[in-house]
Amino acid sequence: MNQADFETAYERVPTERRVNFIIEETKNDEDSTSLSKKLLSRFLSFFPILYWLPRYRLKQNLFSDFISGLTVGIMTVPQGMAYASLAKVPPVYGLYASFFSAFFYLFFGTSRHISIGVFAVCSLMVGSVRLRLIPEPITTTSVENGSIFEETTYPPGAVDVGYELTPMMVVSSLTFVVGVVQVLMALCRLTFVTTYMTDQLVSGYTTGSAFHVLIAQFDKLFGVKIKHHEGVGMLFFMVRDVVLSISNAPIMVLGLSTIGLIYLVIGKDYINPVVKKYSPVPVPHELILVIAATMFSRFVNAKEDYGVRIVDNIPQGMPSPVLPNFDIMKYMIMDAIPIAIICYMFIISMGKLFAKKHKYKVDDNQELYAIGFTSILSSFFPTYPAGASLSRSSVCEASGVKTQLYIVFSSSLLFIVIAWLGPLLEPLPMCILACIVTVSLKSLFMQFKELPRLWKISRIDFAIWVVACAATVITDATKGLAIALVFVLFTVLIREQWPKVYHLFANTSRDIFKPAEIYQGLAPVGDRVTILKFNSPLHFANVSKFTSAVNELFSDGRDESVSPTTISSEKQTIKSDEYLTTTFLNGHSEKKRGSFDSVKEALFKDKKLVLDCSAISYVDTMGVDALREAYLDGEKAGTVVLFADFTEPVLDTLEVSGFFSKVPKECLFPSIRHAILAAGVSEEP
Repeated sequence: MNQADFETAYERVPTERRVNFIIEETKNDEDSTSLSKKLLSRFLSFFPILYWLPRYRLKQNLFSDFISGLTVGIMTVPQGMAYASLAKVPPVYGLYASFFSAFFYLFFGTSRHISIGVFAVCSLMVGSVRLRLIPEPITTTSVENGSIFEETTYPPGAVDVGYELTPMMVVSSLTFVVGVVQVLMALCRLTFVTTYMTDQLVSGYTTGSAFHVLIAQFDKLFGVKIKHHEGVGMLFFMVRDVVLSISNAPIMVLGLSTIGLIYLVIGKDYINPVVKKYSPVPVPHELILVIAATMFSRFVNAKEDYGVRIVDNIPQGMPSPVLPNFDIMKYMIMDAIPIAIICYMFIISMGKLFAKKHKYKVDDNQELYAIGFTSILSSFFPTYPAGASLSRSSVCEASGVKTQLYIVFSSSLLFIVIAWLGPLLEPLPMCILACIVTVSLKSLFMQFKELPRLWKISRIDFAIWVVACAATVITDATKGLAIALVFVLFTVLIREQWPKVYHLFANTSRDIFKPAEIYQGLAPVGDRVTILKFNSPLHFANVSKFTSAVNELFSDGRDESVSPTTISSEKQTIKSDEYLTTTFLNGHSEKKRGSFDSVKEALFKDKKLVLDCSAISYVDTMGVDALREAYLDGEKAGTVVLFADFTEPVLDTLEVSGFFSKVPKECLFPSIRHAILAAGVSEEP
């Protein structure tokens, strides 16, 4: 049975009818629903809270959400202040960003377990934009007549808008642009963009970013001033500056940093694993360290007496809404795009991970709308872009959260700190915040352990990890992401351009066909029949590989003759195939291209090449031409080319492309077995 017989027997619906059917069904659906109802339904879909909140189960969920909310809120206070230093803004603005982003996400998001707020990678990228537009002041020290003089200069920024820019003007405007980019991506349904951000890319990129985050903490950990460098090799120059300045580090700062790091490492690695056996709520070591260090700093007067840098000023009360600065937005569009992608990527990756574990669904596109609306609304306050924190999300899920209502409790705790308790944290040493950031990077650096496994599984995946990490370390977070994405696309092209081409052998019952290079226990189906499998979609990038593989077979057997005995044997064998009629076997047919009579006649005297097309999921114009030329070149070389197991999309493409005007459709078969039977191979070896 060939493909034509198969379609007739099982009533394949023509391509045109299927397309018209879909259009008509869509039109009927549109007519059946009024425009007003569709608009209302669409509007309500932007607010998932309207669906789950009325169905909230107080007895089953409230206590778990309350505990989870307090746990996340306690973690957010020190982390928000610590990550704000990466964004080059005062620590309190990290609290603002975490509060407003989580509060607005409550109305739009679909994930129950992620903790929305500031996180290290995004904060680092925001800090780069802030330094580009508002560079840090440069302080030079000189000695004259035995006296030490310090001179501070303010280098010009990348743009001049006619008035002085403040850091919060820059980051709140950046937040607005990031939100707009994310909403536009959602409108265009560009969620597929993150598909190219493979796990290996994300792992390598975040590891490379961790080096930037770590070195950015050195000035606070050691209490020395480090010049900010830009461009290729910036990290190496910063490390050099640290080594040259370490002799000037204040003893008090070094002592506090050492104690803070040791305490956090012991608490997280040794105490919390024990506590976890008895309670899902971990010990808030960061908060304990912050409180203890603040009390110690106040008691010993660390700033005045020991020169320790402290948080210093935390305004009390909630900030008032202010319009973001629209004058500078055009200068940060190219910066906003990678930040928008990174924020969404962290949300959707963590959201899908927990949704799969807890058996619920996260809407990809709605999550993009959610973080976009969240960013736009948050930009009216002194905030910067936010996303999903890996550490806080993991703790949130482990503490037994049930619904997004936990955000109410975590935000309430943040509100109390911002509105009333903030000034109490003013004596907090900055080196303690640097300790919190540094220890939180451990999980990112541990990703180096993935490399041996990647090397064994896929050298290309290994290369993606290494390139993403190295590019980020050598350049910066934004350029590293761009380079990594380009490299991933390049590897996709490589995988498609040089696909595997296998010669297939069969088992004794001729119902299994596998590569001869891999399975030594299989055998060829016949002396004059070759089965070839092209293991990839067929398109412009790899048609040369397909053509070369096919032409090699043609050249190998171009001059081979066939004895009458062989022809007679093949005639007897092929009688068993139901698709060959007695009329053909006993009569004569005119040999004409495009007529299957000529194909049948050739089956008795020519070599046969069966192309297993099951892996060709897609063909473009050049792919169609390559298939057509394979048949025609085989005819010239005395080889009959038969096509087996085309996928339905490829069949549709062949039909609309005019492929069958030169290639008889009877050369197509629904399976390899049908093709080799037609080629004269018996069902028994």
